[in-house]
Amino acid sequence: MQFKGFHSKAHLVAIATIIASVVHGLIAQGDSFLLLFAPFRTLFYFELWRPFTSLFIATSPVEVIFGALIIYSIGGMLESRWSRKRFLAVALGIPLIAEVMVLIATLCAPDLFARQIYAGSRQVITTLWIVFGLVAHFSHEMLNFWGTPIRGKTFALIGVGFVVLSGVFGGFMPVLTELCTVVLCYLYMYRHRIFRVRNQLELKYYDWKLKRLKSRSQFRVIQGTRKNQAADDDNEDEPGPQIH
Repeated sequence: MQFKGFHSKAHLVAIATIIASVVHGLIAQGDSFLLLFAPFRTLFYFELWRPFTSLFIATSPVEVIFGALIIYSIGGMLESRWSRKRFLAVALGIPLIAEVMVLIATLCAPDLFARQIYAGSRQVITTLWIVFGLVAHFSHEMLNFWGTPIRGKTFALIGVGFVVLSGVFGGFMPVLTELCTVVLCYLYMYRHRIFRVRNQLELKYYDWKLKRLKSRSQFRVIQGTRKNQAADDDNEDEPGPQIH
C-alpha cells in the first residue's frame, strides 16, 4: 500500500475515524452515546451535531481497524481518480443524505425511532465500497478480492450483501441508514443512465402525442344543401364550399 501523505483527504478521514471512535469508546463506558446518530434526539432535543459526528465513529475494534484501512485504501484510490472535493462530497455527502431520509421517517413515526442509534462510519465504508466497485465496473476493470479476481459490479454487490446480511441477522431497523446509503449510491452512480432513460421516455411520449394529433386532424369538405347550391349557381361571386 502506497503512503499517500497527510495531504490525502482519505488519510485524514481515516485518522479522524480512529480518534473519534476511541473517544466514543471511552465515553460509552459510562453509557453515554453523545456522538452517535440518534434521529429522535436530533429532532426533538435539537442535538444537531449527531449526524456529523457519527460519520467518524465505529463501535468495535474490528470496525475501527478494517474501517480505517478501507477508508484509507479505497478512499485514496477514489480520491486519486476524482478530486479531494468530489471525494469528500461523495464519501460524507451520501451518508448525510441517508441520515436526512431517516430523520424524515422519524417525523412520520417518532415512536419507531425513539431508541434507535446509528454508527455512521458503516455508511461511509458502504459508500466507498459500492462506489468504488461501480467505478471499476463502468471502466471495465477487474478487481482483486482476497486474491480472487472479480468484476467491479460483483465487488459492489458484496458491499450490498454485507448490509443485507446484517439486516437479516440483526434486524433491518439497526441498518436502516445503511440501506438508504446503498440506494443513494446506486442512484448517484447510475444518474446519467437514469436521466438518459427519462429523456428517451419523454421523446417517445411526445412522438406518440404528435402522431395522435396528426391522426385526429383530417380535412373534410362541408357540402351545402341543394337550395344553397342553387343560390351559389345564381351568384358565382360567392365563395364555394369551405374546406376545414
